[in-house]
Amino acid sequence: MRGMNRRTFFFVLGVISILGMVLRWTGIRFEGVDYKVCLEPWYQQLKEGGTLAALAGYDGDYNLFYVTILYLLTLVPAEPIISIKMVSILFDYVAAFAVMQVAMSAGEETGKGRFCGALAYGLVLCNPVAVINSGYLAQSESIWAGLALLGFWYLSQEKPVRGMWMLGFALAMKLQAVFILPIVLILYFYKKTFSILHLLWIPIAIQVSCIPAIIGGCGFDVAYRTYFRLMGEYPFMYYYYPNIWTFFKEAPYYLFGKAAIVLAFMALLMFAVLFVQSGRRHAMKDYLEYVAWTTMTCAMLLPCMHERYNYIAEIVLPVCAVFEKKYRVPAAALVLLSALCYGGSYLGWSPVSHYALAAGNLLIYFYLTWKCFYGLYDGCRAGKRVEPC
Repeated sequence: MRGMNRRTFFFVLGVISILGMVLRWTGIRFEGVDYKVCLEPWYQQLKEGGTLAALAGYDGDYNLFYVTILYLLTLVPAEPIISIKMVSILFDYVAAFAVMQVAMSAGEETGKGRFCGALAYGLVLCNPVAVINSGYLAQSESIWAGLALLGFWYLSQEKPVRGMWMLGFALAMKLQAVFILPIVLILYFYKKTFSILHLLWIPIAIQVSCIPAIIGGCGFDVAYRTYFRLMGEYPFMYYYYPNIWTFFKEAPYYLFGKAAIVLAFMALLMFAVLFVQSGRRHAMKDYLEYVAWTTMTCAMLLPCMHERYNYIAEIVLPVCAVFEKKYRVPAAALVLLSALCYGGSYLGWSPVSHYALAAGNLLIYFYLTWKCFYGLYDGCRAGKRVEPC
């Protein structure tokens, strides 16, 4: 299928959008552990507080940007389980839109922009991981991931101010949004399409997101307080996400934590050097692969990772398979492994050994690493430019 006219394109997007909502609505009243233990009590606490001053009394471990949204939801005449989930569902569509735009740009290089965009939109919106995360568990991954991906899209289109604001809001939502920053910094050093000073918009956006909390009585450092409080909170290297540290469950964080961070940094640094030195003409579809690899590198090599922290790679890798057939099996496997991890932890499914899940994730990660590094190294060794397909 070489192309898709405008009318068909919007019709397909409409059908996918309805399907995505139907899938999520099937679990709209499901109350997961996090909802019962955290979200509902926080909602009730904020509702009883009544004013912005309730934000100063919040003592949970979510960032104040999300808690401010939770406070605003107490003013909406709707059941909390529905209103809370609808915010996450809304950002599922934001994430799908952002990835669709990147895929359309990549598809235009082969004359199939709208077709690739519609397919990417459907793959993100109907991804089982995304459906479970927002529609069933009321989690906030779609919010920070959607904002981060939208920021990446703006930067790729040379709109740095908008991009940095989106990245700032993503980081204000959850620190895990930092996983997309390596590719942002690589873009800076490689393309130089924006000033390093544009990065200053990120802390400004983070601070702006906390204005309601500050008005309510929180300190000016409230935006960063949660980050520092959570660092090193868990004493062991392995938490919930099946990664390399699954095989070293009892390894203490205070001994190996810094070494793990250095390991992840060195992997990203090696990638950045090859990226700049390869001599390749990087196509937009390549950037999708790089986003998947850099974010998965953080989830696989950093310590104390939650099972939700590889969210961006889990929704982006299936879209990479649109342009590279060899990613179809790894992408399907990554989504399946993540769904099994979610199911065993939250949905009452028969638990699968985390050693098996970790082994599967590592195989996928090593394959993705080989694909990305080999392409860059081959271009560097041959000293030639690789034109986009």
